[in-house]
Amino acid sequence: MKKVIALVLIILFLVIVGSSELFNKNDINGTYVLFTVDTEFDFPPVLNTERGLDEGVPLLLSIFEEHGVKATFLVNGDVADKRPDVLKSIYQKGHEVGSHSYHHKSLKAMTKYEMENEVILSTKAIEKAIGVRPVSFRAPGHSACNDLMVILQNEGYHVEASADKINFYPYHPDENNWNSEGNMSILRVPVSHTPAYFYPPTTYNRKWVDCFNNAVSSQADKEIKIVVIGLHPWELIEIDAPEDYSSYVRATGNYTLENLTSLLDYLDEQNVTYVTIEELYHILED
Repeated sequence: MKKVIALVLIILFLVIVGSSELFNKNDINGTYVLFTVDTEFDFPPVLNTERGLDEGVPLLLSIFEEHGVKATFLVNGDVADKRPDVLKSIYQKGHEVGSHSYHHKSLKAMTKYEMENEVILSTKAIEKAIGVRPVSFRAPGHSACNDLMVILQNEGYHVEASADKINFYPYHPDENNWNSEGNMSILRVPVSHTPAYFYPPTTYNRKWVDCFNNAVSSQADKEIKIVVIGLHPWELIEIDAPEDYSSYVRATGNYTLENLTSLLDYLDEQNVTYVTIEELYHILED
């Protein structure tokens, strides 16, 4: 009986260790980590205030600078037009500025012409704000589709970075099925699965260190391990929203801030490399 109890205790210990910060430390070595920040007005279209731009962006820039992180901020074109100061502050800190369409509206609900216009308008607005043409894109609400891949490729974009349920590892899509591998020149870099998407509302109420280790472990068969984390600036600020949207905003404030800083403290002790989306494209393609 004592042997059985001892065996059970050993198994429990291994399970606890396996889900803790100690899990698969060796596998982490060499992992590329991408922090991607969807930069928009607060929780559109429910709020559309600017606390994330005024408070969240400076806080993120400070935290990233402290930990030596190079990130990609995917910005709506209307933010670029109305708040070019925000884009300049991001770009001057050495981060990549990509596009998050012009308005924060579902692209796959639009006609191809409307979708193309959203891409072109956002591209011009970002280039006007910082003097650099964006090459990375993420659809609002991750509303990507086949037509979007073709439009982005034609407009000179290198990467499309919307999440999807099927994929978590970079691939070149098929122009007739954006969820499948094909021969398009544009690269898809989806948000990591942890097993849900690596965004605050979908990781709540778990530790991001565990989420990160799960994402690494799921790539055991990959020579290059890549973890893509999604954030919004307004998620670092505790915000109020109507009760119907409580599941979206419950992670704002302390949960996101504490988990972000804890993860970065943890990664400071690991052999990881922070890269932007554009940098990852060249790493994989050159």
